[in-house]
Amino acid sequence: MEVSTIAEFSTDQASINEAGPSRKRHHYDTARELNALIDKESARTKLRRIAAQNKDPRNSKPFNPVCSQTTLESCKAIRQICDKAHYEPIIRPWTDISLGYCSYLNLCYGDPMFAKNPSLGEGNGPRGGVKECRYMHFQVVPSAKTHNSKKPDIPHLSSTTIKRLLGDEEKKIGERYNPPPVAQWINCDIRSFDYSLLGQFQVIVADPPWDIHMSLPYGTMTDDEMRSLPLRSLQPDWGILCLWVTGRAMELGRELFSVWGYRRVDELVWVKTNQLQRLIRTGRTGHWLNHTCEHLLIALKLPADHPKNAPIPWDTHPSLRQLRKEVDTDVVVAEVRETSRKPDEVYGVIERLAPHGRKLEMFGRKHNTRPGWLTLGNQLGDSQIAEEDLHNRLSQK
Repeated sequence: MEVSTIAEFSTDQASINEAGPSRKRHHYDTARELNALIDKESARTKLRRIAAQNKDPRNSKPFNPVCSQTTLESCKAIRQICDKAHYEPIIRPWTDISLGYCSYLNLCYGDPMFAKNPSLGEGNGPRGGVKECRYMHFQVVPSAKTHNSKKPDIPHLSSTTIKRLLGDEEKKIGERYNPPPVAQWINCDIRSFDYSLLGQFQVIVADPPWDIHMSLPYGTMTDDEMRSLPLRSLQPDWGILCLWVTGRAMELGRELFSVWGYRRVDELVWVKTNQLQRLIRTGRTGHWLNHTCEHLLIALKLPADHPKNAPIPWDTHPSLRQLRKEVDTDVVVAEVRETSRKPDEVYGVIERLAPHGRKLEMFGRKHNTRPGWLTLGNQLGDSQIAEEDLHNRLSQK
């Protein structure tokens, strides 16, 4: 969200004052929530803060973004000194430069440097006798000059400024539901789990193991097993369901929305990049073309009596008015990590869209667990539950 958007919002103070108390309160609540989103610490700011806490310059490791030229060689061609980090190729005895860079880069099983990378899981690496990868891999090299201690000026609109502009009154955000400050997860078989124990969720995110007719390193679910999932019972009317799809699952996902009683309202695209911030071109999920992106279909649960083609009452229904639309864009560009792991930025988009209510992720792994969310999956290890009532129901079962 650009700061100017908040400023423009504040300039309409006169019209807000002329409105009734209900509309005025709605504008106040919206301003508080948007400001809370802006105040959230970004990954870049967090790294800089951690670096600043270390007062010993000998051990200081400040955050240093990668140069836009990517490699040290290409940067030297246009400038003499650069204060950002770069990548340089790793040339091994078996490397064939003419082949170009490896499509998997830091996720490659065939380079010794990455053999212990936890993102690679338990697959066969160089230690297992696999032939070394002859494509080029890269490593990060430090900047050409020492870091400048001066921090960049980042525009920021504080909560104090918002209160001054709008005459804000104290009221907690999301007072209807305060999520636990820790991540929760349940290790279970999603196909046979008793979902009646969970209660309901305003947001559900699912990354199903679709049967995409390819050899995959994990078990898949049939189309009929997907159709039989009782997702509708887990949400109130107008709840949000986010479904990750790729390949033929894009059509199947839309069919499932209809079967479950949902309507697709939008779609987010994750453009995948590799270590060098270039598009992925491995073709792991592509049949005709190499797929460089995944799609997150977003749908709303329709009330049982809502006509199929009737418009959605965005501005009149209380549950829909809680949503914060038009804050983020529908494209996320992020680097790939472990198998099936999605970008952290996507969770931010979902949390900003629906700041209230419980949130559930299905088919998750340990890296998916997140404070304020409940995660279900069969690779999570011992379950962890912080909600007392949910813990009691599971214990009784």
